[in-house]
Amino acid sequence: MKQFLYTVSVLLAAAFLALIIMGLFVDEVRYTATARVKAPVADSWATFLDPDRQKLWQRDLEHVEAIDGQPFDSGASFRMEFADGNSRRETVILLTPMEEYRAEIETEHYKGYRSVTFQILGDGSRVQQTVVMYGSSFLSRAILPVIRPLMQRDQMAAFDNLADLVEASPSVNPQQDNE
Repeated sequence: MKQFLYTVSVLLAAAFLALIIMGLFVDEVRYTATARVKAPVADSWATFLDPDRQKLWQRDLEHVEAIDGQPFDSGASFRMEFADGNSRRETVILLTPMEEYRAEIETEHYKGYRSVTFQILGDGSRVQQTVVMYGSSFLSRAILPVIRPLMQRDQMAAFDNLADLVEASPSVNPQQDNE
């Protein structure tokens, strides 16, 4: 029994030391999620930016609240609240229609940005998101590399949901929005 407790103690100490080292040397964590959509870029773009449809493809999203401007408009700030009690503030810093959406993101423990690009892919489209996160404390910097695979998995699932939603929706005519 003493040998078992000793082994567990050594493993816990090694894990703690690894977290300390990661917290000292990890400045940022980056991950990417991609969806191939069997629909035009205009449809992917319209669905992605529709605040009313966000809950249909983003996992556990409960509410999108405008802080300044309308959510997903250029220069707007808004809060996204999730079922687990977490929230994220986004401030849109770049909006190039049917090409790129870029926003600064901030949570209680992390800051960073996300860039979502939209590309024509044959008769469909490709939506790709890159997220870069910075921990706001030593502990959050240390945990970021550990939770990065989970965040990427969740975003891949969300983008799969986005592709399914776009493909199941009627086609959008971008000219309608300009009239």
